[in-house]
Amino acid sequence: MKKNKNLTLKVYNRIIELMLNYEIVPGQRLVFVDLAKQLRVSRTPVNNALSILAQEGYLDFVPNQGYSVRRLSKKDAQELYEIREILEIGFIGQALRKVTDKRLQKIEKHKNAYEQAIANRNFRKLFILDTEFHLAILSMAENKILTARYKDICQKIFLRIRIEELKMDRIKVIRAEHDKLFEAVCFKDVGAARDIITIHHQNSRHSLFSVIFQEKFEAVEYAN
Repeated sequence: MKKNKNLTLKVYNRIIELMLNYEIVPGQRLVFVDLAKQLRVSRTPVNNALSILAQEGYLDFVPNQGYSVRRLSKKDAQELYEIREILEIGFIGQALRKVTDKRLQKIEKHKNAYEQAIANRNFRKLFILDTEFHLAILSMAENKILTARYKDICQKIFLRIRIEELKMDRIKVIRAEHDKLFEAVCFKDVGAARDIITIHHQNSRHSLFSVIFQEKFEAVEYAN
């Protein structure tokens, strides 16, 4: 029984990895027979893993048709962004009280990785690197449930949109917002950090909605 659970978890993680690498894309129908061959396992752990992913909101299941990667709906996007912002603003004060030079170096490393990905035009990876930058800040709060929940929310957003829906101009603005947030973290300025996070999420949400849901978007800038 334990062996079966471990294999299901392994397959689950592998499917998530395929989604992260954009080898499985939003809207794509998943054939568990083909996945089993690709992952070199039996159909049972694949079917179990797909069932879990559907329960978690990553996939849709239609009887007699099977599974497909769930596309991000407007309602889902609104709710996920709202929770993400609340978590980050709510814990930023606790995180900044535990700033150390070593932790700042880790945060800066993630910020630089995002910038390098822009230079390399590795746009799909930007979603992951953006999450890792924010997680590096939130992890200072030393709350594992928080960081796990935050990561899951981010994945439920970026694993369900297509890379061609990204706006390149928004990516450059995110880089500038990261710089401002990092500066606020360095100075342990909780008020400034909260303001920047609010604007950062507001702009990210509106930019995404303008592409996917055809809403008008005007960026909000942070006033120093």
